Amino acid sequence: MKKTVIVLLSCLIFTTTLFAQEDTTRQCHKKQAKQYTPVKGDFALAVDMVPILRTLGTVFWGEPVHPIGFGGTPLFNQTSFGHSYPTISIIGKYMFTDKMALRVNLGALIDAHTNGFSVPDDAALYENPLSQKQVTDYEKNRCYGVSLNLGTEYRLGQRRVQGVFGADIIFGFYTASDKYTYGNAITEDNQKPTTHNDEMLYYRTQISEKTRSLLVKLPASYSIGAQVSAGVEYFVVPKIALGGQVNLSYAFSYGLQEYKEGEGFSPLSGKVEKVTQILSPAGWSHHFGTNNLGASLYVVFYF
Repeated sequence: MKKTVIVLLSCLIFTTTLFAQEDTTRQCHKKQAKQYTPVKGDFALAVDMVPILRTLGTVFWGEPVHPIGFGGTPLFNQTSFGHSYPTISIIGKYMFTDKMALRVNLGALIDAHTNGFSVPDDAALYENPLSQKQVTDYEKNRCYGVSLNLGTEYRLGQRRVQGVFGADIIFGFYTASDKYTYGNAITEDNQKPTTHNDEMLYYRTQISEKTRSLLVKLPASYSIGAQVSAGVEYFVVPKIALGGQVNLSYAFSYGLQEYKEGEGFSPLSGKVEKVTQILSPAGWSHHFGTNNLGASLYVVFYF
């Protein structure tokens, strides 16, 4: 009987030990199976961290609030044409090997706002010099832009820290305008009605000594270029990494002419006429430097 019990206990201990070893082996395999870095066939989406950090700075340190967007630093903060390039962008990647990926960075800039200004009603003042009646002038500012980066990248390293090196072709477009509408109309008796900013809005033309602006069209600009980049990605958890990169970029920009449309009373025709005035001809410029585009400091998700 004792021998039987001993044999059964021995079998039980052996079986338990065997299962424990198998369980430990599975756990080890599971730990070894964790894949931190991307592999062939993975897609990726990158989100810029700079706007988030900027917002935190505003909350905790009282810095001025800047427009919030996903993406990286603009292609050029300021060009010779006075334009800001798109600041909102989305970065996508596709791993066609374990080491190489195709990537695209699509950016968009949409900024539209309208300001209203109260000014005295000239017609009401003509009838009653003590009138407090007012009318409204409107100034509408619009700017639109798009940027597109197409390129490839190569990854170096097998562990959770990888070097990322890339090359891209750059395309960009930008346009902007200021449009004005007025509460006081131009008439033969009131050829220079009250506006919210006479000094800025009125200018001299051939039809009138005092022509007020209706539209200021800033020169639309087009850009094409290329860039090379170098950066690092650190995988904090499997397939999620914090990254940073710097770019060396070259771009050629071509800007169309800048012009102004206005209206004024013409003594020759005896009526209000519209006129177009060229402010600056078309021009071009070259840009070369270490400009961060789309991924200066970012978090990237691979799936």
